[in-house]
Amino acid sequence: MVSRSKNKEYPFLQALGIERGDVVCFTGAGGKTSLMFRLAKEAKEQGLKVLVTTSTKILVPDANQCDALDLSGKLFSGHTVTDPGIYVGGLPTSVAGKMTGVGMDLLLRHRKKFDLVLIEADGAATKPLKGWNSTEPVIPEFTTKTIGIIDIQTIGNMICEALVHRLEIFSKITGGKNGEPVALHHLFQVIHHEQGLFSQSQGVELLYINKVESETDQRNVDGLREKLENMTIIAGSVQQGTIYV
Repeated sequence: MVSRSKNKEYPFLQALGIERGDVVCFTGAGGKTSLMFRLAKEAKEQGLKVLVTTSTKILVPDANQCDALDLSGKLFSGHTVTDPGIYVGGLPTSVAGKMTGVGMDLLLRHRKKFDLVLIEADGAATKPLKGWNSTEPVIPEFTTKTIGIIDIQTIGNMICEALVHRLEIFSKITGGKNGEPVALHHLFQVIHHEQGLFSQSQGVELLYINKVESETDQRNVDGLREKLENMTIIAGSVQQGTIYV
């Protein structure tokens, strides 16, 4: 058994067990979009056709992040998708530079054009923590894997509006009060609470702990692993391209 002692370069697709035919939804905060496009890039390099979309709203990706962009709301209807690549599909919004997803019925019909479907299913207003209302995340029933994302480097930061999207709901879920530092038990509640990270999940549940970039981060990951013994947990740093093993 490999000792959990350091970060290693490792394919994220393999670490998360993502395979051809999967429909993967990303929830949480602190790295959803970065992880999604990291996985899309790896899948393209393996010769897969990858659809990237959203069930909420995301920024329209830069040209260097994808091979084709369709904001007609038709998910490349009328186009033969034959080449490996990253295909981004959705609809424009009234806010410049943002896009939203298509209807779930359309996505269900067209998903098999692609080898892999990646869906950003949650929004956090660019903040690294959030509380969830009853209508989110938005995860289609045909999802095969739900990946919940936690930013381990939020530990020690002060709980406040600048850090937490929907602070009032977050406080109800975690017991964390405005002005006190984020602690391990707050993140445990974010993950474990019935109104938390996996409240609407479908398929296999996977926890990805992001920004594991120091020994302190590693110790905090180990602390969460001890509290979540029955959960599949993968930890690492998307930015550094490493998995903590």
